[in-house]
Amino acid sequence: MIDTKIFFTTKILFFLACNIMDKDSALVKLKSPEGFLYAGLPKFRALFGRDSIISAMALLDVDSSIALKTLDSLASSQGMKFNPETAEEPGKIIHEVQADPEFIRNRINVVPWIRTGKNYFSVDSTPLFVMLYKELISGNEKKIDQRISESASMAIRWIIEYGIREKYLSYMKNHIMSQSWRDGSGFILDSMKEPVSTIGVQSYGYIALTEGIRALEKSSYEVDPEMKSQAMLKADIIRESLDSDFFIEETGYYALAIDGDGVAQNAETTDPGHLLLSGMLSRKQERLIVDRLMEPDILTDYGMRCISSGSPFFDQKAYQRGSVWPHDNLMIIMGMDARGYRKESKEIRGRITSALEAIGGFPEYFGVSGEGILMKKQEMRIVACDPQAWTVGAYHYCLA
Repeated sequence: MIDTKIFFTTKILFFLACNIMDKDSALVKLKSPEGFLYAGLPKFRALFGRDSIISAMALLDVDSSIALKTLDSLASSQGMKFNPETAEEPGKIIHEVQADPEFIRNRINVVPWIRTGKNYFSVDSTPLFVMLYKELISGNEKKIDQRISESASMAIRWIIEYGIREKYLSYMKNHIMSQSWRDGSGFILDSMKEPVSTIGVQSYGYIALTEGIRALEKSSYEVDPEMKSQAMLKADIIRESLDSDFFIEETGYYALAIDGDGVAQNAETTDPGHLLLSGMLSRKQERLIVDRLMEPDILTDYGMRCISSGSPFFDQKAYQRGSVWPHDNLMIIMGMDARGYRKESKEIRGRITSALEAIGGFPEYFGVSGEGILMKKQEMRIVACDPQAWTVGAYHYCLA
């Protein structure tokens, strides 16, 4: 007779072993010869600023060498001059470095604004670079040399001198209409007057300006006193102005973005959740955001939709107008962990891991129907890359 307890224990152990093999196998596939992670396969076999940084942040406790190699590779391609064609600026971190000539040639027909292998079309890669640098310094990482510290200093200077327009870290709509992670949300952001300031990016900018400076000092890098003074001043402006500019009385929640005239895009999204990472909110503001994200129009059994199902923009099959993005959930979970919202973090972690295990892969995003059913990849309007690096990172982080 089979011992039932031993039988089911063996099955569970076998499942866990396969699971570990699967996520480790995905990491092997995604790791470049240089040691950073490609953004995703098969379409994005390249170094991306935003994607590769967030993936490295999620995997710090798994393999900190990925973070080191990511910083090193991004520092090597950091902006040194002004180039309108690629949006390069001194100190700016790249959006993408694509080394495959055939891929570039083929993509010109689809995305004509990419005619070179390197571009800087993102507003958040630069502060995220400083955030990753800060995490390594905070962990007493001894392998960061002065070249990387110099790159972090240049990145902070870019935020101060070029990234912040008026009060906020923002972007002009050159080549790509939206240059935050929501670069496929369509008219929600595309219709806004430039410069556009998305709310989550303000969190990254604030961290870079405050904790980035402290990390430089901890690394014994000689920080320019004037740069430090300017960084603290601009960080204070972001913190002090955020509520009055982004909070929408009618919805009782924060706007996704404001445009050059200060007009808000009041779509109710997960992006305000990224503010939790910064520590610049009051406890009341944090609680409001956390509670809103846990409501059923955003939180599904498989994680948080990136936009409320009650929004007129909502589309359960769309790329960034209602789908679930594991990396978006990851950034919010990290913020919840940092601010002590452990119960909510645990709940979302479980839902994301359950979703990815049910899918049997690591797609960039996935859909949940209006009835709460996990949708097949083929049902979505755009077939997601799988594996996607920041999804693999999110899964590792959620399991920890």
